[in-house]
Amino acid sequence: MKHFCAYFSLMPPIRNIEPQNTMEHTEDRLISLAQAGERLSLSKRAIYRLIAKGDLPRPVKVGGATRLYASDITHYLVNLKSARK
Repeated sequence: MKHFCAYFSLMPPIRNIEPQNTMEHTEDRLISLAQAGERLSLSKRAIYRLIAKGDLPRPVKVGGATRLYASDITHYLVNLKSARK
């Protein structure tokens, strides 16, 4: 049985590769409703109201957790800003 350190010492060095589009990478992640509320400075209940009103898309269920895409929050903010003009 090989030791943990011996196994990794035989592996080639890993290059530090940056993703091509970091904005897309971070925006496609799932966030909790509490995190969405923090980004919008709203309560979780207010997030549910925006979803019920149709201002935010329906959340995704992952296991027992309810999540929103971070990009949905960004699109909502962009729409609010463009409606303000």
